[in-house]
Amino acid sequence: MPSRSLFVLLLTALTVSFSGCGKRGGLVYVLEEPQSMTLTASASSTTAKPGDSIVLRVERRTEGKWKQIPLGEVQKGQCWVYQPPAQHEPEVADNVHWAIAPENGAILNRDFRMDHTKVATINIKGTITFTPVSKLKCEDDRAVEGTPISIDVS
Repeated sequence: MPSRSLFVLLLTALTVSFSGCGKRGGLVYVLEEPQSMTLTASASSTTAKPGDSIVLRVERRTEGKWKQIPLGEVQKGQCWVYQPPAQHEPEVADNVHWAIAPENGAILNRDFRMDHTKVATINIKGTITFTPVSKLKCEDDRAVEGTPISIDVS
C-alpha cells in the first residue's frame, strides 16, 4: 500500500508541475522603451606583478519598461522574454565580456566559479585596463561599457 501512495503522490506532483508549463507559455514580456544599464567593476588589487592573479567583480543594474502580453500578440521578429532582466545583479563578472588593453596584458581564466567572479592572470608590466561590456536583453544593437579598472604592473 505505501508504494501505491507514493506512486499517486508522484503522479500528482508531475501533473501539477506540467500544468504550470502551459500557463507560463501564455504570457510574455516585450520591451516598451530602451533600457538603461550600469556596470560597476572592481578588482581584488590595483597593483600586481607579472604572473599574479587578480579577481575581477562586476555589479549590474538594469532598468527598463516591460509590458506583459499574451504570446499570441507578439509581432513577428519582436523580442520577448518570460521574465524581464533582474534589476540588480550583485555579481556578474563571469557573465560579461571583458575588454583588456593592451590585448595581451592578461589572460582570463575560463573555469566556472560559484561566486561568479572572474580571475585574470597578469602577463606583462605596465598598466592594464579591464573594461566590462554587457549587451542589453532585446536590444542586440546596444552594449554598455562599465567602469574601467586599471592595474599597475611592475
